[in-house]
Amino acid sequence: MIELQHLNFGYEPQRTILQDISLKLGQPGQNVIGLIGPNGSGKSTLFLNLVGILRPTSGNILVDDQPIDYRKKGLNALRKKIGIVFQNSDQQIFYSIVKDDIAFALHNLKLPQAEIDRRVDQVLTELDIQALANRPIQYLSGGQKKRVAIAGILVLRSEWLLLDEPTSGLDPDGRARMLALIKGLVARGQKIILSSHDMDFMYEIGDYFYLLNAGHIVKEGPKDQVFADAALLKRSQLEQPWLVQLSQRLGLPLYQNSEALFADQQLQQTLRAALAKGE
Repeated sequence: MIELQHLNFGYEPQRTILQDISLKLGQPGQNVIGLIGPNGSGKSTLFLNLVGILRPTSGNILVDDQPIDYRKKGLNALRKKIGIVFQNSDQQIFYSIVKDDIAFALHNLKLPQAEIDRRVDQVLTELDIQALANRPIQYLSGGQKKRVAIAGILVLRSEWLLLDEPTSGLDPDGRARMLALIKGLVARGQKIILSSHDMDFMYEIGDYFYLLNAGHIVKEGPKDQVFADAALLKRSQLEQPWLVQLSQRLGLPLYQNSEALFADQQLQQTLRAALAKGE
């Protein structure tokens, strides 16, 4: 469990970015938590506070009921618990060869080489990037770099994975692969917090959402509640996911994802009948 208690943060005294944020992350039913909001709302700043890169101006962050220890040893322990993958994967890729980069943090932990090799092989298999193991980083696509960056965090076996704009810069195939990857991680018990402007992607993968605007949490709840408020989303410069729009504008059921929509045989029969009448 991660708990924020009246968290405030500002880079300067007169410039507050996050204001009185109180929330609990990791409650039942929150397997994939979404953090949404317009540019400048404080999403990335909140992520950086969660991993201890930034320190709150006031308020507290508790991880498993313990406040973050900002000394070096405490931060090292925190980053084994909570890992972050930045929007720009190049920010956290240091080595020229994929497998060396994934192993980087494990060498810092001074693990035995056999254990390092075992973990690297395991995460390469989990992410289906074994073929990239000996590839130079410079020849990877944007989507491949994101998977390598994720591998570099998963190899630490962090309980929490923070993904900042995971679909940014990806083509449709890369987006689909990212969606499948996240679903696979969740299926094996990984706790994930996402931040993205891609509302269709967020609706498809997320369970519980926090809407952040001007440094405040202005709405929270399950996805069917948060995305139902079209007016609030518009004020926050966000669009409703297409599945929600279909439900509200055409009176269709609110499907949890596109797979559920296309698997609805009754809906397909109704549409065929309507098309036949139109002929």
